[in-house]
Amino acid sequence: MGERAQCLRLIIVLVSVFLLYGLTEALIRSATYRIPVSEQSTVGNTRIKTSGAYSLLGSTGQLGHNTLSGGRYTVNWGTVNSWRPPQADVSAAHVYPNPCNIKNNCNAITFTRLTLKAAIYVYTLSGELVRHIDKNSNIDSIGWDLKNDNNSTVASGLYIYLIKGEGSSKKGKLVLIR
Repeated sequence: MGERAQCLRLIIVLVSVFLLYGLTEALIRSATYRIPVSEQSTVGNTRIKTSGAYSLLGSTGQLGHNTLSGGRYTVNWGTVNSWRPPQADVSAAHVYPNPCNIKNNCNAITFTRLTLKAAIYVYTLSGELVRHIDKNSNIDSIGWDLKNDNNSTVASGLYIYLIKGEGSSKKGKLVLIR
């Protein structure tokens, strides 16, 4: 390919990138920069996020360098994702969907609004431990596949959950319908 053709191709690519960049819906903006924000493919939402909390580089801590902050956001050097960061305590923790109806294609329950490190215990009404789940990740949620600690699918019914995290705890009920 000739030098002129390569130059033309580069110009077309740069113009395309510039046009697409200007048309991107979801941006973290300031007067001097724009950061496109896109959904993760594992999130069941077809619309691009335009607000809310964002975590950076898979870390909830400050990196100590290349940090710019102000307004409603903090930007660290790295990639932005659209998951909520861990919470300070579990006071707002809850589960969804609740009830979980297997006939309506519910095959898992999500515990959300959790701390960085959290322990989740699911019990039967008689107090028998069904499942223990440890969470240690940079997002505020973790799923339960509706199986017990022996990897067997649990029965329909009412269950009690206990969430412990960062010196706080929360109890609740969840219902499984088959």
